[in-house]
Amino acid sequence: MATILMVDDDDNCRMLLGEALRHAGHVVVEAENGKIGLEIFNQHTIDLIITDIFMPVMDGIDLLAAVLSERPGSKVIAISGGGKAMNAGLILGMAQSFGAIEMISKPFHLVSVLRRIEAVLQR
Repeated sequence: MATILMVDDDDNCRMLLGEALRHAGHVVVEAENGKIGLEIFNQHTIDLIITDIFMPVMDGIDLLAAVLSERPGSKVIAISGGGKAMNAGLILGMAQSFGAIEMISKPFHLVSVLRRIEAVLQR
């Protein structure tokens, strides 16, 4: 069992993935933007962060940079649909260059994403 921080401004995505992770036995803490996510990260022991890239207040790249600055080696998975005019692959590649250890494009297949999350937790 891991404690996972799910950060996404899309309520449906956050709730769907959060519920699936809870069903898999994990504790899930949710935040709707990077600022709230960073506050939660600083107050709890988090085993894994799953963050969207495009969010209001603080985006996923800024969250990723802050998390890895404070606790190098933290496990972060970046997810993105690419935004209105952006390519998801390009955005996720940028997240990887900032230190994300796994990148997931939206829309995603839930079973595949759960397997990838479990693999990251095993590292």
